[in-house]
Amino acid sequence: MFSTICLLFLLGFMLWMNTSTRISWSDKSEVMARMAANPLYGRSAAGALFLIATALCISLLGLGSGLFAAIVILMTAGSVSVLFFPFRYFGSVGVAILYLCAVTLELVTN
Repeated sequence: MFSTICLLFLLGFMLWMNTSTRISWSDKSEVMARMAANPLYGRSAAGALFLIATALCISLLGLGSGLFAAIVILMTAGSVSVLFFPFRYFGSVGVAILYLCAVTLELVTN
């Protein structure tokens, strides 16, 4: 469940970063280009992902620790995406593989 929460925060931050006018990349998918053209859609989708992930944190950990964990995970996802985005270390396939590995480890250890 925590890997899904981290993925939701990472996707939300990438959608939010997509609406920025200072950061642009050439190989955007059609969906990302459409959301960049109308930033309200991208920010609304990012906000929805943030709210879903925060609600999942609160449901797993309780109110206080869930909010704290949501803030920490949000800051971590933001730092990771800002750090690795310019170098193009991870594409969508790399993120999907890391997510599947994390979910597998999460299911095996529980």
